[in-house]
Formats: sequence, structure tokens, C-alpha cells
Amino acid sequence: MSEKKPLVYLNTAACGLIPESIMQAGFSWYSSFTSNGSTSSERWRNELQASIKADAAALLNTDPKNVALIPNFSFAMNAVVQSLKGNEKVLLYRKDYPSLYIPFVINNFDITWIDDEDGFFIDQDKISTIIKEKKINIVAISHVQYQSGFKANLAQLGNICRDNNAVFIVDATQSLGAMETNMSALPVDVLIASNYKWMNAGYGNGLLYMNESFLQTHPPKISGNNSQTFLFTDDGYINDVSINNYEPGSLDMFGFMIMQASLAEKNKTGIPQIAQHNFGLAQKLLSGLASLPVRVIGGQTLENRSSIIVVEEPGGLHTWLSQNNIITTLRNGLIRISAHYYNTEDDITAILHCISDWSKQ
Repeated sequence: MSEKKPLVYLNTAACGLIPESIMQAGFSWYSSFTSNGSTSSERWRNELQASIKADAAALLNTDPKNVALIPNFSFAMNAVVQSLKGNEKVLLYRKDYPSLYIPFVINNFDITWIDDEDGFFIDQDKISTIIKEKKINIVAISHVQYQSGFKANLAQLGNICRDNNAVFIVDATQSLGAMETNMSALPVDVLIASNYKWMNAGYGNGLLYMNESFLQTHPPKISGNNSQTFLFTDDGYINDVSINNYEPGSLDMFGFMIMQASLAEKNKTGIPQIAQHNFGLAQKLLSGLASLPVRVIGGQTLENRSSIIVVEEPGGLHTWLSQNNIITTLRNGLIRISAHYYNTEDDITAILHCISDWSKQ
């Protein structure tokens, strides 16, 4: 019986790995709750929550007043939709991540759907035309598509929205932590991300960015004691218009301590360096796949790409990869391969050799 091969993890698009040292930040913090929980929770509210938010704002190159700590993308997306009037015309990509479009669908917004051209490319010129012809009020799209790895040009698309007075909402779950996200430069109104993928921060934590213009024009319709924005008066009550309203209740301290430690590691390495590393692996993979009997979705270049590479499942390949201890995702007849900063050229060589061996069966 042959020895089992070492595990090759190429599935960050499904769930990012958490280094042991970063995981320890959560365990270390929770250990204080075994003896003096109230003191620890008070310290969290009075000191650490603001510190973590400042670190998150630094990642996004924005002011902490524009950032909220959230449990996940879906919570924030639903909350943001509740701040809208409900009669806006919305442009959505048909194959986008369901948590992005479901809140608009179930709240009966006037939706126009756009399709890709070839299973990959989303034509931003076509988006511009639709916005003008349909008088679209809101464009909501993922920075990186979870099924294909297509990367939208946020600067170009955001400027199209600005020129047409349309709100621009972005799901950055498949890009945050792997690509630069400079909110001081990008014309994006709302950006939301869960942190369990490319941020390598596990479940239960995410980030919401919202610019001041959107916040004032669309005041939050949720709040709670943790928001510290509500005050009774003799005439009724005051509820400040603040992004803190999107933090209504207790947050997952364990998860956000992990996120803060992950941020520290990413800042030490540098997001541009991580992106360069990831794209280098993606290029090596694309070059190797060119000589193998598999069809790559989106062609052989890095244009409009993230480090998510998708190939058609020709029959039995995903099972073969799994049997050889190479972890990827199979969905809708497609195999998704996603490399991050902890992956190496040896990992890419391993999957290329494995596909080659499969083709010779």
C-alpha cells in the first residue's frame, strides 16, 4: 500500500487556514474568562474594541469612524439593505454570491440582472450602458467572483457609478486580505467582507466600510446597546447617525482577537507582497495547465484575475485530486483552485503533476 501523500491545501476561497500562532491569540484572550470574566469584558468594551477597529481601518486606509466590526457579510448586507428606501433600481450579477443578492430579492427591489460573457468575463462597459438605460440607482457586486475568480475593476466601476449617481456596494469576502483595498482612493460607498477566507481570521468576524455620504443619506435602521448611539430625552429619544449602529450587540471577542493577530501578520508581510506572491502562483498554475487536457475558465492570462483559478471537471479529476490529498472545491461542474500566502511553488507543482498523472490513466 502506497504511503499517503502530504496534504496540499489549495482551497482558501472556501476557508482560509489559521496559523497556530494567530489562533493562540483567541485562546489566550478567552483564558482570562476562567477567573475574571467581567473585568476582561469591560476591558474589551473600553479598550480593545476600539483598538481592533483602528487596526481594521488601517488595513482599509480609512478613518475608524467609517468601519464597523460585524459577525459576517450576510448580517451586514441585510442590515444595509434595510437602510434603503426599497424602491431603488438595482443592478446585480446573476451568478454572484447568493448572500449579496438575496436581500434585494426578498425585499422586492426592482432588479436588473447582468450575465457574464463566457462563464468568466463581466463586461463593465455593458454595466455602464445598463446603468444609463435603466436609470439604475444601486450596483452591488463582488470584487472577486467566488465561482470563477473574475476580478472587477473597482476604480473603473465605482467611477461609472459616481458619474451616474448610483450607489456602489461591494462584497470583498474573496479579496480582502489578499489584495490592496484602499478605501481612501476607491469610489466605493459600501464594502463588506467576512474574514474566514483570505483574511485567515476564522468565522464570526467581518468588516463593514461605509463612507460618510452613504451613512448620512441612508441612516442605519438597526441599533442596540453596544452601539452607544441611543439616548432617551424628555421629548422622545435621540439615535445618532453612526456606523456604530451596525454593532448592536456583543461581538465575538475570540474571533476578533484572531482577526487582530492576523492583521498584524499581514501588515508585517505587506498586502502588496501577498498579492504579488499569490499572482505568481496563479501564473505558474495557468502556464502549467496550458499543456494539460483541462479547460481553464477565463483563458490563460492574469487579466481580470484573482488567484482563484477554475477548470472544468472533465470527469473524475476532483476525486483523483482528493485521493492524492490535494484539497480544492468542486461546484457546478467546475474545480476551483485557490492559492494564498502560505502556499508555495511546490504546491502548484504537486497539483500539476497530479493532473498530469490523472490524464495518463
